[in-house]
Amino acid sequence: MKNISLLTFLFITGISSSQNLADLYKEINSSVVVIKVISYAPESVGTGLELVTQVSSGSGVLISEEGLIWTAAHVVQSAEIVEIEFLDGDVYEGEVITSNPQADVALIKINSGFQLKKKKIAKIGDSDKLQVGEDVFVLGAPHGFKQSLSKGILSGRYQPESLSNDFINIEFLQTDAAINPGNSGGPMFNMKGEVVGIASRIYTSSGGFEGIGFAVSSNVANQLLMKEPNFWAGLESMLISGTLAAALNVPQEAGLLVISLSSKGAASQLNLQGGYIPANINGIEIFIGGDIILEIAGVKIKDNNSLFEIRKKFLDIKKGEPISISILRNGKIGVAKFSKQ
Repeated sequence: MKNISLLTFLFITGISSSQNLADLYKEINSSVVVIKVISYAPESVGTGLELVTQVSSGSGVLISEEGLIWTAAHVVQSAEIVEIEFLDGDVYEGEVITSNPQADVALIKINSGFQLKKKKIAKIGDSDKLQVGEDVFVLGAPHGFKQSLSKGILSGRYQPESLSNDFINIEFLQTDAAINPGNSGGPMFNMKGEVVGIASRIYTSSGGFEGIGFAVSSNVANQLLMKEPNFWAGLESMLISGTLAAALNVPQEAGLLVISLSSKGAASQLNLQGGYIPANINGIEIFIGGDIILEIAGVKIKDNNSLFEIRKKFLDIKKGEPISISILRNGKIGVAKFSKQ
């Protein structure tokens, strides 16, 4: 009799838990958006270069009545056009307000005409209160499948040593909830329906999801996107060092390889050149052949901390003040100066 009661209890509890998640999904799903990005990149054609259109997509979450949306920096970092689609079919054009590529978070805003209607504004949770072992779920558009939900637990917390400095400690939440291409920028929710993270990346040896995904914690995202000055470089880049830097003839220990740019970001006034030669570096498909940044505003590129230092220094520089940049282009070092706009 006791065994029957226990089985009945477990059965009912299982149904209740499943129903709670279904109810949570209905409550918050209208806050999750699909982000379509159009960007331009140079491609080698014959003896010259041509700009070609590239289309990619990611996810995001609505966090204000004014149409502010959190997403991942790598989704929009070199965007020319940002299109935002809601569950109810509403589509808007947006713009990037600020981003932090090191933490992989970005803030975009719907340009005009936004109507809340029955859309849900997501609540931001305190990621510090989330404990390892607690249930979480991720909502986004992996591989273009809209409103795809995956559930898991908080598997751990990760603070990369290369991103820990005097400016801020970047924290990633590890989960076994499935995260795949297209999930990037989508929200990770706790079981109260609060955003506790923004889906960022996966650890994989096969190219697919293997049970280890990462989301930037909501507390880090909130600090960088909502409390610090707005800045968007509009530059997709990659820190190179060691043997790779040596192979590309970088005359110092590290450099910042320019992959692609947006004409709307702060970096556009530098007339930098993006990559155009397809390459696979550490399993990542990118374009090389573009400029390699060696130094900005007197700060030499050494590691990820250099990028934090440059960002901080750039924000402190007043409009109209000159800024110098040293780049490696076609094997030659050049120095250019520009004024902060």
